Parts: sequence; structure tokens; C-alpha cells
Amino acid sequence: MRLTSWWSYCLACSALLLIPLVGLIYVQLNQAGGMAYNLVTDLDRQIPFVKGFVVPYLSWYGFLLVGFLYLAYKDRRNYYRTLIEFVIGLLICYGIYAIYQTTVPRPEVTGTDPLLQLVAWVYRSDQPFNCFPSTHVLTSYLMMRAYLRTTRVETRYKIIVTAISLLIIVSTQFVKQHVLLDIVGAVLVAEGVVYAMDRVRKGWLTESRIKVKVRTPQSNLEGGLRQ
Repeated sequence: MRLTSWWSYCLACSALLLIPLVGLIYVQLNQAGGMAYNLVTDLDRQIPFVKGFVVPYLSWYGFLLVGFLYLAYKDRRNYYRTLIEFVIGLLICYGIYAIYQTTVPRPEVTGTDPLLQLVAWVYRSDQPFNCFPSTHVLTSYLMMRAYLRTTRVETRYKIIVTAISLLIIVSTQFVKQHVLLDIVGAVLVAEGVVYAMDRVRKGWLTESRIKVKVRTPQSNLEGGLRQ
């Protein structure tokens, strides 16, 4: 990678700081604030707690970072679009948290097992509020969508990203951080954001084509006058 290309890549990656910046809003919302709704269903109660799923759950942080870094290298335009989708999706989730707070009951975790200790750390680090829609699910799903729509990433990497995304989404259920409706809400928000981005993009492309068609006859006329 040439120096200019490397500088351009680093500059693009610096835009990722938008995500933790927006995340400061979540820090303020992730606490008890009056009425908290419980969206647990009978189906949720049948899903067992499986401590091993804390590993894919925590892999979310590294997965998103690596996913973005590679996407910025392979498909810069798709990278920026995905970053915008992330920010918009997160802001929508935070808006919902502000007016409709939910909570998820967690199992009591005791013991010295390393995996149980990791689960206990997750529970201590993240209060059981603001679960609908799940940002874990939202961001994993958007990353999967980003890789599936690009033509500049090899199929094997698309399969890997899809598999990890789905594993992270499933892990939210087995570590009892979210309920099924949290997944549904996150996917609906993600698809809504992707749809809106598609509409905006198509609108810009249509407007660009119209401008090109208008300019072409005008250019021909000016050329004829000069002759």
C-alpha cells in the first residue's frame, strides 16, 4: 500500500470514532429510570442459559472492529455507508430506550468457573436495562448485510462474517442478555435503515443522471455555436 493510500485508509478508519462517541448516549441511558417493561415470553423461558455462549457474545467487540477495518480496505464506499447505517441505527435504538425502557431477568451466576466469571463480568458491566432493540443484534446484522452486498470481498469471507454474526445474535439469548423480541426489534430497525439508505442512494443516482442528460444537449449546443 502506497503512503498516500495508507494515509487515506487511516483517515477513513478514524471515522470509526463516531461509534464510541455516539455510544456515550447509551452510558447515560443504561440505568434505572422509572418503569421498565419485561418482554419475556414463554418461548424465552424455554431457552436455557449456556455459559459457553459468553465467548461469541464478547467476540462482538473485536468482530465489529476487524469487520470495519477490512471493509474499509476492500470497499471504501460500502464502508462509509455501513458506518452511517450503524450511527443511524444506534441513534434510533437510543431514542427508543429513552421513551420505552425494558429489562431482562438474569439468572444468578456463582462459581469460579472461568466462563461463569466472564458472564458475571458482563452482568456487572452492563445493567439489565435498554434491551429492546438489541444493539448487539443490530450491529452484527448490519455488518452481515454489508458483507453480503459487496462484490469486492471473497465469498469465503462473506460466509465467515455471516456465521459469526448469526452466532453473536444467538449468543444474546443463551447468556440471557436479551429476549426474542429484542432480536425482532433490532432486525426491523436495521432493515428500515438499510431501506432508507437505498432510497436515498437511488434518489441521488436518479438526480445525477437527470443532470447529465440536461448538460449533454447544452454542451452540444455550445459546441455548435463555437463552430
